[in-house]
Amino acid sequence: MQPSPARGPGRTSLGWRDPLFLASRPSGERVRRFVAMLLMLQRLSYLLPACASLFADEVLFSDRCRNAVLLALALAWNVTLFQWVARRGWFTPLAVVIDALATCVFMVGVTGVCLPESGTCESNWSSHALLATGALIGAVSERAIQFAALLPAIVVYAIAHADDLGLHTPFVLELAVRVNSYVWFAVIVFFIRRYLAAQAMRLDGLTEQRLTAEAERVAEQARLAHYRQLHDTVLATLTAIARGGLDHRTEEVRRRCAADAAYVRALIRQDAAGPATGLGNGLARAVARAAGLGLCVRFADEALPEDLPAGVAAAMTEAAEEALNNVARHSGERDAWLTAIAVDGVVTVRVVDRGSGFDPGRVELGYGLRSSVIDRMREVGGRAEIITAAGEGVCVELRWPDRPP
Repeated sequence: MQPSPARGPGRTSLGWRDPLFLASRPSGERVRRFVAMLLMLQRLSYLLPACASLFADEVLFSDRCRNAVLLALALAWNVTLFQWVARRGWFTPLAVVIDALATCVFMVGVTGVCLPESGTCESNWSSHALLATGALIGAVSERAIQFAALLPAIVVYAIAHADDLGLHTPFVLELAVRVNSYVWFAVIVFFIRRYLAAQAMRLDGLTEQRLTAEAERVAEQARLAHYRQLHDTVLATLTAIARGGLDHRTEEVRRRCAADAAYVRALIRQDAAGPATGLGNGLARAVARAAGLGLCVRFADEALPEDLPAGVAAAMTEAAEEALNNVARHSGERDAWLTAIAVDGVVTVRVVDRGSGFDPGRVELGYGLRSSVIDRMREVGGRAEIITAAGEGVCVELRWPDRPP
């Protein structure tokens, strides 16, 4: 029997209302949750008519009270079983044993008070409970030998129906005919679960191959983008110096070399930290473009999430790039700091300079900051804040999602 999967935080249902939850689970768990849902629906198919029989005008049971009590116990047990499997995602061995014992009790109790009609009782809902137990045993069985768990219920059925078995045909033959569906339910569900599990595993394998290929393609694109940026920044600077087009002793060339060195350090740091995120790559490219404006940007990122939505990563990258453009145009400085970090699910990007700054109470924000930074972050559910004072530089802080720190 399969071990029960670990319970997810807050998970109190089989996940059938949440396709994204099921899609995020391993293939084996997805199949188990789906089969468990079908088995629970099968139980409803006999419990509801059994409850309706309580209100029938025709007398079906010699002791209605005992039938009502047994049906109440069956309902209570199935509700408990559903909650049990909903928390764990599958049936534990103990749950299967209890279910088989409960069905044996119902067969003895209900059959004993059921009035016979033509040798059998059509309203004997314990026979349907037997089918549900057979399906459950088939679902949890991993090997054919485990079908031996079907035998105790067959023995109890033979004892409970001893009075009406063998009246027209040999006892053993009639017993085999009556429990035929019980056994075949177990066999059919056994093969259904194995087939679904094999198909789900194959789909997971194909998905993993596709994701691996996609990751390799993205990594290759990132490498090509880095090569282009290196060509446009570091290599261009070195080539100009080598050909005598730039005097390496001038302040402007030294700043340009410092900016190129900062970009190379950012690439090395990203490689050392492992695969870069979309946001990390985007900010590194923003640093490279800022170097073309003569800025020397110190860039550092830490713990950025790999599953950040592409639209959010693009918005934060473009907003940060616009903030760097403002540093180059208005701060009067050629040094800037760009940091990115994720803490408690909140991604924060800051662009800081030590330039002239401005008084936000007297100076209206320009179109670039309003549209390309503040509005862009608001459109993706984030927030941008401009922190500045005259003579104190500017800090542009981007936060996603927008929620109190």
